[in-house]
Amino acid sequence: MEFVLVGKIVASFGLQGWVKVFSLSDSPSRFLSGTSLWIGRPEEGWKEILVEEVAPQERVLLVRFRGVSSCEEAEKLRGFFLAVPREAVSPLPENQFYHFELLGLVVREGERERGRVTSVIEGPAYDYLVVEDNQGEEFLLPFIRVYVKEVNLSEGILQVECPEGFWE
Repeated sequence: MEFVLVGKIVASFGLQGWVKVFSLSDSPSRFLSGTSLWIGRPEEGWKEILVEEVAPQERVLLVRFRGVSSCEEAEKLRGFFLAVPREAVSPLPENQFYHFELLGLVVREGERERGRVTSVIEGPAYDYLVVEDNQGEEFLLPFIRVYVKEVNLSEGILQVECPEGFWE
């Protein structure tokens, strides 16, 4: 099963098993009481966990999971990620993409392969794609129509048109 990260546990909180969760999801319903999530680390595997209670804070969520009732148990969860199965993610409107969908895409300019998308950086006006070429050099590609001409998820290709000198 493929998973999409929706949060990261950054700290324990209080004495009754609460944790602070930094949300990576735009969906407010992702952390409702009774919601089933998966906890773990991508390289280690996942285990299902149930949200018992949620209390929104300014920059994080306070969450208590079923079966976690002490500070010591909550502290053991620090650094773990929260995820949902990929099929649980709602489809976006046409020409909008989740960051995880863009990762790994081959970047082509005409017939020439320029590299692969390795990460996405959120900017104030638009996002940037980090493109790594075959020599390990990284380029920040603005994710806007002026540069990005087509995103073909089924073929794994991002077709671009950049100004002369961009790849130097």
